[in-house]
Amino acid sequence: TAILGPNGSGKSTLLKTIFGLTDCFGGDIILEGQPLIGLATEQISRQGIAYIPQRQNVFASMTVRENLLLALRHLNRTQAETAIAEATALFPILGQRAQQRAGKLSGGERQMLAIALGWLARPRIMLLDEPSAGLSPLFVTEVFRTLRQLCDENGITMVVVEQNARSILRWCDYAYVLREGQVAFQGSADDILNDEETVKGYLGVG
Repeated sequence: TAILGPNGSGKSTLLKTIFGLTDCFGGDIILEGQPLIGLATEQISRQGIAYIPQRQNVFASMTVRENLLLALRHLNRTQAETAIAEATALFPILGQRAQQRAGKLSGGERQMLAIALGWLARPRIMLLDEPSAGLSPLFVTEVFRTLRQLCDENGITMVVVEQNARSILRWCDYAYVLREGQVAFQGSADDILNDEETVKGYLGVG
């Protein structure tokens, strides 16, 4: 599911509110009958929700492998090594960069690491804030392809805030368009892509 809209429409705030990082001033947030408002982020995480912010989403001074091990610190060594093998099979570039500091990775590689760290928590829902920001077109496609694969093969629900509307709509099933904190339009990705009025009026792209 994509969350779209112009700057200042409340897209990133929505994700932060779901994850308990900012206060909710109206309405409810409910997951399978369980209210999330008032829960600490740790409690929300235990409900199976992972949040990947746009910035500061990896530990830059640590190597790729150290980042992965930190995410797996609750497992024993054998379990952690198995999980790392699974992560590097899904994200081969991380295996190639295992001993490189995360701060030295390219933007696309860093985003892959951030997604892998979220995935290692084995969430049911992943909240991603502008995963394509600052990436080359090649890496944008690679990131969205990986998210689609995680969705299809692992049954993870993706909620992706994006400015790159046309690109994300090619990979997602459904989208909400926000305007000034309200849902201005919602529908299937195909419906939105084919609705030029919505694309130009609400998303500001031609």
